Amino acid sequence: MKIAIPLYDSRVSPRFGYTQEILVVELDEGRVIGRHTLSMNRRYPHEVPDILRRQGVELVITGGMNHFLQNLFRSRGIELIWGIIGEVDEVLAAYVSGQLTPGMGCCPRRHRRRRFRGRH
Repeated sequence: MKIAIPLYDSRVSPRFGYTQEILVVELDEGRVIGRHTLSMNRRYPHEVPDILRRQGVELVITGGMNHFLQNLFRSRGIELIWGIIGEVDEVLAAYVSGQLTPGMGCCPRRHRRRRFRGRH
């Protein structure tokens, strides 16, 4: 299985759409058997699901991700765990051990306020 984690130095990127590098990790029976970094410079966020799908990625672990991108990933058959913060190696170890739990989410759905025009 391959998973992807957007990077912010050695930490999980807090906002997926702004990441410049993504770590792709290959797992086999709970062991890391390969890892490499993809540069996302000069890539639009909406291009990334297809890039990762071609890499064989099945899961993305990330900080915040807007609903548009969430839907793009899911439509490509890529699962998401979002709302995760921390050092990449610690997050990866938590995932492998089955202890990674999604956070509250950095990007809760926002409700638009209705604006009334005219008299109130």
